[in-house]
Amino acid sequence: MSRLQKSLFASFSWSAAQHSSSRLGNFRRACGAVMAILGWSLACGLAAVAFWLSLQWQTTDYAVPVDTSVTIRPQVEGGDPSGIADPPETAMLASYRKPLQQQLFIANLLLVGLGLCGMLMAVRLDRRRQHAEEVRNACLSAMDAAREGFLMVCPLHKEHARDMDFIVRHCNERGAGHAGLASQDLLDRRLSGLCDREGIADLVRACHHTMLVGVHEEEFETRRDGKCLWLQRRLVRSDAGLVITVRDISETRANYETLSKMANVDALTGLPNRLWLMNFLPRAIDSAAASGSTLAVLFLDLDDFKSVNDTFGHDAGDALLIATAGRLAATIRAEDKLARLGGDEFVILLEQAEHAEIVQIARRIIAVMAENFMLEPYGPRQTHASIGISVYPQDGTCAASLLRNADQAMYLAKSGGKGRYVFHAASQAG
Repeated sequence: MSRLQKSLFASFSWSAAQHSSSRLGNFRRACGAVMAILGWSLACGLAAVAFWLSLQWQTTDYAVPVDTSVTIRPQVEGGDPSGIADPPETAMLASYRKPLQQQLFIANLLLVGLGLCGMLMAVRLDRRRQHAEEVRNACLSAMDAAREGFLMVCPLHKEHARDMDFIVRHCNERGAGHAGLASQDLLDRRLSGLCDREGIADLVRACHHTMLVGVHEEEFETRRDGKCLWLQRRLVRSDAGLVITVRDISETRANYETLSKMANVDALTGLPNRLWLMNFLPRAIDSAAASGSTLAVLFLDLDDFKSVNDTFGHDAGDALLIATAGRLAATIRAEDKLARLGGDEFVILLEQAEHAEIVQIARRIIAVMAENFMLEPYGPRQTHASIGISVYPQDGTCAASLLRNADQAMYLAKSGGKGRYVFHAASQAG
């Protein structure tokens, strides 16, 4: 099957599924309306029958059997012209009949009223049900079209909580895609049966943790189709189970790393800048304190930078700074750190370096910096570097004190001539 045929088949399958789902929803709504109408009709019919029976009760004259033992009395002036005495049953029925008819009539009116109230309530309930169904369908449509992956899983309780399994009750295509499956292939499947897929075992552990704490959120790195992706996963416990949302934050993460790099890297030389140094140096001091080792801070300043900048312009000065950064990076050890503070000032951090190693590196830097720089199109230029050195913990126990003492030592080296290094302690001057 060609790619075009596959695309057409997928489009047709999606359209058919959508059409079938729409027809099923319309059929359910029609059935609900029909049932509501039948219920209303039945209530009205029962009320009408009861009302008709009450009217029949009122208009019916029930005959009472005459007792033959009753004697006929002669007519008395002003009495009953028939001369027949009313039986006692007739008199008793006559005394109760009218109040009974009134009570029955009132009861039927109440029945009719209740029937009408039931009809109105049935209408309102049906409307609410239809509204809830529309809202649910709208939420499902929005969820399927969302950029976030969505899964709803229900726990399958076992004897031990650590052995609890989870079954997928609902998901959208993006949510299923993070498991490498289509949504119809993931529904009603247990997560324990998918642990061979990448990331599912971590998802099961996250589900167990969420069942205990209620909410869990994490960011993790994964690979898909040969690409490295950063995903953000949030799990929330609910009465129905666990609601899981998965969002691709690869682009956000890349932007954050770009901004972080821009904030911590010198734009001209590509070296770490002052902000990076002030964040890293305290951690380096803590590491040296924990290991009982030393930490040397070399504060370097170019002696002839101002003359190059004033004579040839800022372009030449920038070229000299870039070349200086390259030479320094090639001269220090791989584990050493190099940063540019600004202008023509650089700082080098030497971790776990003995005094002899510090001296050797300082001398090598001075020798390398004394070589000519080829600045196109300005030709060769010679410059020198003055270095001030402070050592933890002798010359300071915090970042500010170490930098300040190394700066002071650098000015001592510069005042004594070009191309020198000086330790902060006078007895250690080179």
